[in-house]
Amino acid sequence: MFKRIAALSALFALAASAAFAASALDKDTLVAATESTYPPYESRNEKGELVGFDIELTETVAKKLGKKVEWLDMPFDSLIPALMSGKVDLVAAGMSATPERAKRVNFSAPYEISFSAFVTGVENPPKDTDELAGKVVAVQIGTVQENFARSLGNVEVKTFQKFDDCVREVVLGRAAATLMDIPVAKQYVQAKDFAGKVTVAFNKQITGADKAIAMPKQDEALTAAVNGVIEEMDKSGELAALRDKWFKE
Repeated sequence: MFKRIAALSALFALAASAAFAASALDKDTLVAATESTYPPYESRNEKGELVGFDIELTETVAKKLGKKVEWLDMPFDSLIPALMSGKVDLVAAGMSATPERAKRVNFSAPYEISFSAFVTGVENPPKDTDELAGKVVAVQIGTVQENFARSLGNVEVKTFQKFDDCVREVVLGRAAATLMDIPVAKQYVQAKDFAGKVTVAFNKQITGADKAIAMPKQDEALTAAVNGVIEEMDKSGELAALRDKWFKE
């Protein structure tokens, strides 16, 4: 009986290994994951449709590879686990390609340099992180912003699933600041619900890791194909045009 169980376990392990060994390039449709509260990288328009730089970039890459895209919208801290479990084929969510993440997933060539803006109330905004000592900083869970806030060691960190909740905490006076990529901060500062209530106090490069598309660690074929398209788009000027469209401000 134990031999039978061992044989079945080995069979299941072999089947799982084979499933992961197959490349997403073998499929007609790529399953892509994002978290849709991070404009202009990704958000939903008035019709509830996903729009943004990452969305258009991913769909352009897929089209050039002869693939369709099926989108899944999920919490940011669920994105890499979904990729590692085989639930999705790639992640496009304004994600920074940090060395820690690169141990678990593959990243495409970077497509944008990452700088963060600190969003605070409009009255007496701080000039640097030193002025946030002893105060509450709201961040999205699982992000490089969360890691940076915790690394300060002298602030109270509150985490949320969505960035709009982080900004709302600042508006309500329950947090002194939140931080996010500069293009995203500009969107929130100008948004209807937050205009005139928050401002960008200062900018800071919190990590040397730039933005990239994440893919399964074992799918080298997909990584190579995506990188080939991004390189082609960079050389042709398509990537710059896409940046100008979504980050024109």
